[in-house]
Amino acid sequence: MDNMLTNLPHFLLGLGLVLLILEVVMGFTTILLLTLGISMMLTSGLIYVGILDESLLSAFVVIAIVDAVLTLIVWRPLKMLQQDRAPKEVKSDWIGTTFDIDAAIAPGEPGAARFSGVMWAVKSTVPIRQGTTVEVTKVEVGILHVKPVE
Repeated sequence: MDNMLTNLPHFLLGLGLVLLILEVVMGFTTILLLTLGISMMLTSGLIYVGILDESLLSAFVVIAIVDAVLTLIVWRPLKMLQQDRAPKEVKSDWIGTTFDIDAAIAPGEPGAARFSGVMWAVKSTVPIRQGTTVEVTKVEVGILHVKPVE
Protein backbone atom coordinates (compact mmCIF):
# COMPACT_ATOMS: atom_id res chain seq x y z
CA MET A 1 0.00 0.00 0.00
CA ASP A 2 2.85 2.36 0.79
CA ASN A 3 4.32 1.73 -2.67
CA MET A 4 1.02 2.67 -4.33
CA LEU A 5 0.80 5.94 -2.36
CA THR A 6 4.38 6.93 -3.14
CA ASN A 7 3.79 6.25 -6.85
CA LEU A 8 0.31 7.74 -7.13
CA PRO A 9 1.00 9.36 -10.52
CA HIS A 10 2.08 6.00 -11.95
CA PHE A 11 -1.01 4.30 -10.54
CA LEU A 12 -3.35 6.96 -11.94
CA LEU A 13 -1.66 6.88 -15.34
CA GLY A 14 -1.89 3.08 -15.51
CA LEU A 15 -5.50 2.98 -14.36
CA GLY A 16 -6.42 5.73 -16.83
CA LEU A 17 -4.85 3.79 -19.69
CA VAL A 18 -6.69 0.62 -18.66
CA LEU A 19 -10.00 2.50 -18.66
CA LEU A 20 -9.29 3.97 -22.11
CA ILE A 21 -8.41 0.53 -23.47
CA LEU A 22 -11.65 -0.89 -22.05
CA GLU A 23 -13.59 1.93 -23.68
CA VAL A 24 -12.03 1.22 -27.08
CA VAL A 25 -12.60 -2.53 -26.75
CA MET A 26 -16.25 -1.93 -25.83
CA GLY A 27 -16.68 0.29 -28.89
CA PHE A 28 -17.15 3.67 -27.21
CA THR A 29 -20.44 2.57 -25.63
CA THR A 30 -19.90 4.26 -22.28
CA ILE A 31 -18.83 7.86 -22.07
CA LEU A 32 -17.92 7.51 -18.39
CA LEU A 33 -14.90 5.25 -18.95
CA LEU A 34 -13.53 7.63 -21.58
CA THR A 35 -13.84 10.76 -19.45
CA LEU A 36 -12.68 9.02 -16.27
CA GLY A 37 -9.60 7.58 -18.00
CA ILE A 38 -8.66 10.96 -19.47
CA SER A 39 -9.20 12.76 -16.15
CA MET A 40 -7.00 10.23 -14.33
CA MET A 41 -4.23 10.72 -16.89
CA LEU A 42 -4.53 14.52 -16.67
CA THR A 43 -4.42 14.38 -12.86
CA SER A 44 -1.35 12.15 -13.06
CA GLY A 45 0.30 14.75 -15.29
CA LEU A 46 -0.56 17.53 -12.86
CA ILE A 47 1.08 15.56 -10.05
CA TYR A 48 4.19 14.88 -12.18
CA VAL A 49 4.59 18.56 -13.03
CA GLY A 50 4.17 19.56 -9.40
CA ILE A 51 1.02 21.64 -9.75
CA LEU A 52 -0.89 19.17 -7.56
CA ASP A 53 0.46 17.64 -4.37
CA GLU A 54 0.64 13.87 -4.18
CA SER A 55 -2.30 12.99 -1.91
CA LEU A 56 -5.30 10.78 -2.52
CA LEU A 57 -7.80 13.42 -1.46
CA SER A 58 -6.51 16.11 -3.80
CA ALA A 59 -6.19 13.56 -6.62
CA PHE A 60 -9.80 12.38 -6.15
CA VAL A 61 -11.11 15.95 -6.03
CA VAL A 62 -9.27 16.93 -9.22
CA ILE A 63 -10.33 13.69 -10.98
CA ALA A 64 -13.97 14.40 -10.06
CA ILE A 65 -13.84 18.00 -11.27
CA VAL A 66 -12.01 17.20 -14.52
CA ASP A 67 -14.34 14.24 -15.17
CA ALA A 68 -17.43 16.42 -14.69
CA VAL A 69 -16.07 19.12 -17.03
CA LEU A 70 -15.05 16.56 -19.68
CA THR A 71 -18.43 14.85 -19.48
CA LEU A 72 -20.21 18.16 -20.04
CA ILE A 73 -17.98 18.92 -23.02
CA VAL A 74 -18.11 15.58 -24.84
CA TRP A 75 -21.59 14.31 -23.87
CA ARG A 76 -23.54 15.68 -26.82
CA PRO A 77 -20.99 14.87 -29.60
CA LEU A 78 -20.47 11.31 -28.34
CA LYS A 79 -24.21 10.78 -27.85
CA MET A 80 -24.75 11.74 -31.50
CA LEU A 81 -22.14 9.17 -32.53
CA GLN A 82 -24.08 6.45 -30.71
CA GLN A 83 -27.41 7.16 -32.45
CA ASP A 84 -28.76 4.66 -34.93
CA ARG A 85 -28.50 5.67 -38.53
CA ALA A 86 -31.28 5.23 -41.04
CA PRO A 87 -30.76 2.08 -43.08
CA LYS A 88 -29.19 2.68 -46.45
CA GLU A 89 -30.87 1.45 -49.58
CA VAL A 90 -29.47 -1.71 -50.98
CA LYS A 91 -27.75 -1.27 -54.31
CA SER A 92 -28.13 -4.49 -56.23
CA ASP A 93 -27.18 -5.75 -59.66
CA TRP A 94 -30.68 -7.23 -59.87
CA ILE A 95 -32.33 -3.81 -60.16
CA GLY A 96 -33.46 -3.57 -63.76
CA THR A 97 -33.61 -7.35 -64.24
CA THR A 98 -36.80 -8.63 -65.89
CA PHE A 99 -38.69 -11.91 -65.44
CA ASP A 100 -42.23 -13.29 -65.86
CA ILE A 101 -44.40 -13.35 -62.75
CA ASP A 102 -45.96 -16.75 -61.90
CA ALA A 103 -48.98 -15.49 -59.93
CA ALA A 104 -51.05 -12.32 -59.84
CA ILE A 105 -49.98 -9.75 -57.24
CA ALA A 106 -51.52 -6.54 -55.93
CA PRO A 107 -50.39 -3.77 -53.53
CA GLY A 108 -51.86 -5.47 -50.46
CA GLU A 109 -51.29 -9.03 -51.69
CA PRO A 110 -47.64 -9.90 -52.29
CA GLY A 111 -46.80 -12.96 -54.30
CA ALA A 112 -43.87 -15.32 -54.44
CA ALA A 113 -41.47 -16.16 -57.22
CA ARG A 114 -38.48 -18.40 -57.64
CA PHE A 115 -35.76 -16.16 -59.01
CA SER A 116 -32.10 -17.09 -59.28
CA GLY A 117 -32.70 -20.28 -57.29
CA VAL A 118 -34.25 -18.51 -54.30
CA MET A 119 -37.91 -18.14 -53.32
CA TRP A 120 -38.60 -14.40 -53.03
CA ALA A 121 -41.60 -12.43 -51.85
CA VAL A 122 -42.65 -10.16 -54.70
CA LYS A 123 -44.34 -6.83 -54.01
CA SER A 124 -45.76 -4.18 -56.30
CA THR A 125 -47.53 -0.85 -55.94
CA VAL A 126 -49.88 -1.67 -58.84
CA PRO A 127 -51.88 -4.82 -59.62
CA ILE A 128 -50.02 -7.22 -61.93
CA ARG A 129 -51.59 -10.20 -63.73
CA GLN A 130 -50.05 -13.66 -63.90
CA GLY A 131 -47.58 -14.11 -66.76
CA THR A 132 -46.73 -10.40 -67.00
CA THR A 133 -43.10 -9.48 -67.51
CA VAL A 134 -41.90 -7.39 -64.59
CA GLU A 135 -38.78 -5.38 -63.81
CA VAL A 136 -37.07 -5.33 -60.40
CA THR A 137 -37.06 -1.77 -59.03
CA LYS A 138 -35.88 -2.35 -55.47
CA VAL A 139 -34.35 -5.22 -53.48
CA GLU A 140 -34.78 -5.85 -49.76
CA VAL A 141 -33.85 -8.90 -47.75
CA GLY A 142 -36.02 -11.65 -49.23
CA ILE A 143 -38.27 -9.17 -51.07
CA LEU A 144 -38.25 -8.04 -54.70
CA HIS A 145 -40.18 -4.88 -55.53
CA VAL A 146 -41.32 -4.98 -59.15
CA LYS A 147 -43.25 -2.99 -61.73
CA PRO A 148 -44.71 -4.18 -65.02
CA VAL A 149 -42.55 -3.70 -68.12
CA GLU A 150 -44.26 -1.42 -70.60
